[in-house]
Amino acid sequence: MIHRTDVLILDYSVDRSEGPLFRRWLPDNCKSTTVFVYSGEEIPDAGAFTHAMHTGSSLSICSDAEFYSEVERMILSCVKAGIPQMGICYGHQLFCRVLVGPSSVRKCSNGLEAGWRNVEITGTGLDIPGIRSIAKVFQFHSDEVIALPSGAEIIATSRHTEIQGFIDRSRKILSLQFHPEFIRKDGNDLFFKERRLLEENGIDLDTIQADGPDIDAGRIFFSYFMSSFL
Repeated sequence: MIHRTDVLILDYSVDRSEGPLFRRWLPDNCKSTTVFVYSGEEIPDAGAFTHAMHTGSSLSICSDAEFYSEVERMILSCVKAGIPQMGICYGHQLFCRVLVGPSSVRKCSNGLEAGWRNVEITGTGLDIPGIRSIAKVFQFHSDEVIALPSGAEIIATSRHTEIQGFIDRSRKILSLQFHPEFIRKDGNDLFFKERRLLEENGIDLDTIQADGPDIDAGRIFFSYFMSSFL
């Protein structure tokens, strides 16, 4: 028997870091299973779960991964079965590569986006409790989505990356380029770890570490996903 909220987390990170960040935002009564896809763990049958989540990764969506075919089947199986899916950063880009094709993703035309950056929340009929029209969130990506699945609607945008998020109600997908799973400490720890990459791209570590989010992004977006497609 399927638990009412039984979530599959597909973790694409090379260091297994994303799964725990996702799990902490799930409801207390929610059962979850994390599969470390990059490490080669087997992806279970989608039908055993009520929701699926796809994490970020340091991998580039523009490069083929060994697991791509298996993940593609998983995403399409969830769509066919009406299982809600949430994707963040790499997961966000993965949805579009699977549902639209490789031409829907590319290297960011504006280069690396990293820091606590503003996004504009938009969308007709979108009602996300606790959100602001302009929200400062964690960003760290060098790839971007440039084309959406048919019927999908942009819900977040910015000067750097036009498609910062979309919702596809017919396919039950919530997709975000930015990272709501990161709190300020998590984000600043990662920025420190990636100091050299930031400096190579003209981004000052001290400046971005002095900043931080202005919304409780994890609670807002994960709660919205878990309650929107019941």
